[in-house]
Amino acid sequence: MIKFQKLNILLLIAILMAFNISAINFASAEVSVDFDSQQQEAEAKLQELEDKINQYRNAISQNQQKAKSLKTEIAILDDEINAAELEIQRIELLIKKLDKQISQKEASITEIERQMDLERMTLVELIQEIRIYDDVSFLEVILGRNQLSDFLSELRSLENFQSQIQDKLDEISAMKQNLEKEKSDLSDEKEEQISLRVLQNEQRINLENKKKERKNLLDQTKGQENLFTQLVKKTQLDIEAVKNKLYFLKGLVGDGSLRFEDAYKYAKFASIYTGVRPAFLLAILSRESELGKNVGTGSWRIDMKPSQQQYYLQICRELGIDPDQYPVSKKVWYGWGGAMGPAQMMPATWLGYKSRIVEITGNNPPSPWNIKDAFVASALYLTNKGADQKTEAAEWKAAMMYLAGGNWNKSYLSFYGDQVMSRAKNFQEQIDILEKG
Repeated sequence: MIKFQKLNILLLIAILMAFNISAINFASAEVSVDFDSQQQEAEAKLQELEDKINQYRNAISQNQQKAKSLKTEIAILDDEINAAELEIQRIELLIKKLDKQISQKEASITEIERQMDLERMTLVELIQEIRIYDDVSFLEVILGRNQLSDFLSELRSLENFQSQIQDKLDEISAMKQNLEKEKSDLSDEKEEQISLRVLQNEQRINLENKKKERKNLLDQTKGQENLFTQLVKKTQLDIEAVKNKLYFLKGLVGDGSLRFEDAYKYAKFASIYTGVRPAFLLAILSRESELGKNVGTGSWRIDMKPSQQQYYLQICRELGIDPDQYPVSKKVWYGWGGAMGPAQMMPATWLGYKSRIVEITGNNPPSPWNIKDAFVASALYLTNKGADQKTEAAEWKAAMMYLAGGNWNKSYLSFYGDQVMSRAKNFQEQIDILEKG
């Protein structure tokens, strides 16, 4: 009965292994409790920062409704500076939070791999024991036992181990699936962390620009209300300066610059057919050009979602152009790249609006890299997101959806909507000057 005893020993080893894994899981649970506590503290701090940022946002909105004065303009800039500083802090906290999540994911992956190794060792032992029986004929097994009950008992043990083998295979398969998910989540979190650092750097640049804007305003007015009034009047009278101010639009073939007066004409044309405010449309497209440092630096072969590529190639075929010669955006953490032209629209989305673009512009086929087509396409998309309501809330939400689609309500991206609305206000002032002229 030596073989039978060996089988029992193997069973004991398997039980001990299971006990060790349970002990490990218990230790992991303690670490998880500590991790959860840290995460709760981070969430509380993030909420506190978000509440303060919202207070500044509300103050900015209220001041923007007041009559234009040096006092209100300085107050708006101060609040924008304070909000930007808090946004930088918030993103820093999010990065640290992700650091901890990434560390936990890496530890989890290591533990799963270790458990899989233990299960494989047990599986190898079980298979080796069954192979011993495979090397002996059924008759030899029967004749080698003193009693039939010994043979039946050993046969049951053998069947039990065969069942254990299947269980182990199922466990390893489940662990493998869990491991793949953990690795995928880890990859996503690392990408998000990289992108948060990019956003944080953007906020730092925005902060410095706001500080310079405040300093320039005070330098020009010497802090005096009457000098500010004179400056505003001078700007309002200088129609030619407004007309010839350059408006930059990336995603075009060439340098992407045009006179503000011409940009306004395209926006006004799109507005007639869609109901989107020209100032808001100009703000979206100019902000996309700045945010879209990725515009035109990506490859459709690498950065575009595979399901989008066939539509991209269809667009290029219809236009008779080389798909490798036209700019698309690079992939970012909150989605695939492959967006085209100034409107930064995905190929399938572009084709969805194609017939409407043709009706409005008369260009058939329309091109994502044509200014007029791009303005109309962007306006149609924004209308679909509610921007034609022309309320501040509706436009803000439409802007956020333009940036991040389904991720539009992530609080740490809210600066984008704020900046678009701030630009829209400035563009509206310039449009008013042109209209009065």
